[in-house]
Amino acid sequence: MTVQPVLSLPPAARTPEPWPRGPQPVAAAGPRVQPVVRWALYLYVCSIPFEMPQRSLPVEIPTLVGCVFLLATLLDRRAAYGRIDLPLVAFTGYLWMFTVAALVNLTSHEPYVLKFFLELLQVVLIFWTGANLMREEPVRVAALRAFALACGFRAALQVFGIARNEKALWTGGARMSALGQNANLSALILSCGLLAALALVNRQGRRWPAAVRWPIVVLIAVAVVQTGSRGGLLALSVGLLAILCGERTLWARVRNGVAALAALGVLGFAAYHSEGMRNRLFAAAESGQLAGRERIYPALLVMIRERPFVGWGPVENQVELERRLQDPGYVKRDAHNLLLELLTSTGVAGTIPFLIGLTACVRSAWRSRLGPAGALPSAMLVTMLTGTMSGTWIASKILWLVLAHADAAGRGRGR
Repeated sequence: MTVQPVLSLPPAARTPEPWPRGPQPVAAAGPRVQPVVRWALYLYVCSIPFEMPQRSLPVEIPTLVGCVFLLATLLDRRAAYGRIDLPLVAFTGYLWMFTVAALVNLTSHEPYVLKFFLELLQVVLIFWTGANLMREEPVRVAALRAFALACGFRAALQVFGIARNEKALWTGGARMSALGQNANLSALILSCGLLAALALVNRQGRRWPAAVRWPIVVLIAVAVVQTGSRGGLLALSVGLLAILCGERTLWARVRNGVAALAALGVLGFAAYHSEGMRNRLFAAAESGQLAGRERIYPALLVMIRERPFVGWGPVENQVELERRLQDPGYVKRDAHNLLLELLTSTGVAGTIPFLIGLTACVRSAWRSRLGPAGALPSAMLVTMLTGTMSGTWIASKILWLVLAHADAAGRGRGR
């Protein structure tokens, strides 16, 4: 009788074992990233809610802190730059097509195009390094904890009238923000912070104490409503529902469902009692007015049809949009939609690689629901994607932080 030899596959060829069902406790082992690099990441994450656009210095605080973080990553290049994933390759391809579109559509706005490119280059580099560092579960948890606390502090400044700015509405009431920030972007940043505070666990897999978690959640919810941002309110509601539906075990769904429904209740109560938010919602429902988007979107679709392949070029697409709209007091108009911005600025050639990278991050976030991160990466990602339906925010720090978190959560060490 002949005995057939048993072949042993090398470790790299074996099929990876799937995650156990349900979120698993976070390993108690400490991170392997150098402390200086970790703390630079935490400082950068904390700076995101504290933009101050009305300063004389033309560079934002998160941009400056982001430069410090990127310098710090040079101290631990293996951890920060040692892995190149599909999203990074795809987003780099988008940057390349951004450059091509800018060169093909040369205009007199080169300084603005260069500034835009440098902002995108920085956030892509931070995406690369941030995703690699947050593959270490303790680093990911600490970064999200710092972000939630920073958003809670930023919300307190607005709710208690410290550094708060208001804009009166023709429908009645006012839109509020703080530090001169854009109300719509503030709503998205705070929404992601609320989700982080609601769903985040500590290193041992236990949730934050209710005495810490719920005051932050309530403060942020009230601040989001005060912004009067209809898109921000919708984005936060979708994110809360994603936390509700994203878990696999019955107990996790019940636990998160109760927390999400309670947060939605607080959100609805605050929205109903906010004159500005209530009037803006009624105005949209009764008259269909969407802050000019009802005129912007059709004009953008015509522009896409005229130059489908390479687009009109970055910044020039916004100038061309204003030429068609002829709104007094404007030199250029934002697309108010991420996909329409991509198609009009870089055409199909730039949109495809960006969507490939985005799709890879979505898949990674979905895969992470079975790991320690649970439904949080998916919830934060759908919140930002919902927000980009009514706003571009392609160079915003919060968008790329959420993308990096989604990529890291699904591709963490040992996965």
